[in-house]
Amino acid sequence: MKLIFLLLTLIASSTSFAADLPLNSHPNILGNGWDCDRGFYKAGQACAKVVIPENASIEVYGSGWACNRGYFKAGQVCTKVVVPENASIDVYGSGWACNRGYFKAGQACAKVVVPENASIDVYGSGWTCNSGFKKNGSSCTPMTQQEVSKQRELNKAIAAEIQRRKDQRVSEADCETEYKTNAKVCISISQASLDCNQSYSGDYYRDCDATLSYDLTTNYSGGAFLDVEVECTLDIEYKGRQTFSTQTDSESSDESHNLYANGSDSNSMDFNFSFTSYQEVISVKASSARCEINNVNLY
Repeated sequence: MKLIFLLLTLIASSTSFAADLPLNSHPNILGNGWDCDRGFYKAGQACAKVVIPENASIEVYGSGWACNRGYFKAGQVCTKVVVPENASIDVYGSGWACNRGYFKAGQACAKVVVPENASIDVYGSGWTCNSGFKKNGSSCTPMTQQEVSKQRELNKAIAAEIQRRKDQRVSEADCETEYKTNAKVCISISQASLDCNQSYSGDYYRDCDATLSYDLTTNYSGGAFLDVEVECTLDIEYKGRQTFSTQTDSESSDESHNLYANGSDSNSMDFNFSFTSYQEVISVKASSARCEINNVNLY
């Protein structure tokens, strides 16, 4: 009878809460409030419809709008990006960038003039001398034997550094350096949360949801972008009703980011830890959380 009464109470409470929801909303994930449906935004105690201008669509959060690719925001409208010859829409989708082999000159793209014994550089907007040659003004001249030997030693050092990073994490685990530009990318955890859900009986946990939020920053000042691969791991400790020892579990997730000159980015990763009913877990805590940079590549 107690169980039936509890279920009836929960149903009545749920029905009462649902009746209090404003139009075009739903209970939030925590169950202690409400959020507007996709395509609506909070306006006091109601949900107002997002007015989407031409050439725009609902943004990723669902409570606003963003211009479609090839358009940029100008006040409350989306204006078409005017792309000059030898250019294309940039990675952001709201501007333009010169194609490989061209460089920005005002509002146009000028062709890169590549001298003999040179080729287009890694950025695509300039040139670099081929192996065995060095830059001399606007041309490439042969290196001396001593200069060639020095360059070979530098290349060997770079190769050794790449291999070292594959075999062992750098000592400063929250930062990595892009070896071509020596640009540093750092990651730091900004927030961590652990929310455990009780069983229907309410005397043990059936699972836990966790979130790790992190920030990325770089001192890179070049004209290309950095492709950054991130991995975050959360470790928990838990104890069952009938066990004396503490058990552990771990979850990991990875993500990729594009960072531009002196750029930054933020993101959150969600984790879930499930327990079986026979374990009857009564105590859970996060034992450690870490986010690391696996790779930094220049594009």
